[in-house]
Amino acid sequence: MNMFKHTKEVLFSILATLAFISCGPKAEPFFFVQISDPQIGFNPGDEKVTIDWFSTTVDKINELKPDFVICTGDMTHAMCNNPWHIAAYDSLAAMISVPVYYAPGNHDFRTKEWPGSREFYAEHFGDDKFCFMHKGSLFLGFDSNLAGEDLKEEEAEQFEWITSQLAKYGRKAKHIFLFHHCPVVSTSVDEEDNYSNFHEPYRSKYLNMFKEYGVEIVFSGHYHRYAEMEVDGVKLVNCGAAGIPLGAKDAMGRPNTHCLNVVTVMPKEAATWNCVPVEEAKAPVLK
Repeated sequence: MNMFKHTKEVLFSILATLAFISCGPKAEPFFFVQISDPQIGFNPGDEKVTIDWFSTTVDKINELKPDFVICTGDMTHAMCNNPWHIAAYDSLAAMISVPVYYAPGNHDFRTKEWPGSREFYAEHFGDDKFCFMHKGSLFLGFDSNLAGEDLKEEEAEQFEWITSQLAKYGRKAKHIFLFHHCPVVSTSVDEEDNYSNFHEPYRSKYLNMFKEYGVEIVFSGHYHRYAEMEVDGVKLVNCGAAGIPLGAKDAMGRPNTHCLNVVTVMPKEAATWNCVPVEEAKAPVLK
């Protein structure tokens, strides 16, 4: 073997790898889909109809062909207490033709109330948080249950992880998107603590963090209706439910139906989203 040639090849490979790492992921146009609250089994009438709703959602996702899907929680209504709920979800989710990332909801596990439910969740969906770069944008999901259950030690540990990831990767990203289940704010930053928001002091803590690290959009669910607002330049977008809607109208006064959120990401423009009934969703034209 020509050792000089071999050494040159090794050096070239190392330099090429370092160049790739230093340049970071290339920013390109793309779109992804957010769904939330499929909540298999949650229906005041026939529970089995929720399978049809989610099946329709899966078919639409495969038709749209997004780069990936992010589900912001409540995949089933009683995951660790009703075997058919999780079996139905697993079988349908397996048909989705693109990667799916998960942020857990309050029906997925409850550390205090449902012993062992966090471990059950991990078996089916993996970690309760995620962080990755995709085509120049940063995606980070986390567990809002920790704030909701006031698990101070666990929440503080996760918060440190969130801020460390934002500090490490945020400056390299064209866009920064965060995902969790329960919205930090439902209608107003000074609203009373309720079932559909972060209670103080968590609310101010997270809103300040979003602003400090330049987060562009925070996506949530839980509310089973679409809503949007802006706080200190950060957009808060709540996706309607892929399962049963709660209330005849969403927060914007539109008919509230089971829906999904198509999010378009362009390198040099602010990201846009379109949370619409599943049947009406269309893939964006990327220029």
